[in-house]
Amino acid sequence: MSELKQSGTLYYLYYYTDVKKIIFDFKFKNRKGISKNLSFFVKEAIENIVIKESVDIIISIPINKNRFLERGYNQVDELLKMSGVNFLKIKRVKDTKYMYKIKSGAEREKNVKNAFEIIGDYSGKTVLIVDDIVTTGATLKEIEKELKEKHKAERIVFFALAVVREYFK
Repeated sequence: MSELKQSGTLYYLYYYTDVKKIIFDFKFKNRKGISKNLSFFVKEAIENIVIKESVDIIISIPINKNRFLERGYNQVDELLKMSGVNFLKIKRVKDTKYMYKIKSGAEREKNVKNAFEIIGDYSGKTVLIVDDIVTTGATLKEIEKELKEKHKAERIVFFALAVVREYFK
């Protein structure tokens, strides 16, 4: 069983290097069925986070329309669906470049700036944002900023299937 790890408000299951092939196949080789194999671990981790952090709302990281057309699914949504987790979707309104092709943290931040549209009342809520991989945290930071500044969310916590080790440096 995978151990849930924590660094500040970020919870995660694996280091990216440990599950790189699995995630690559899931995202880029149309192996949607992988979500079923990972769902048990994701479900247990999220249930623990929801209790520990008193989470009110869970949000998945959206992919843009072109990625959705290429893959036919959003890998984060698939993980959550297979895990039986109730979640809300937000929109990616900017056609961003592939993050894995951008090495610089500053360029990643620029890539996702104003990329999301969030609708709903998050006032005073604790929100859990779920992503598959955290590299620099640019996507999470952008959504966190919008939720806190525009939607007055009280607290934001994050969960990722995997985190690259460099994130902690």
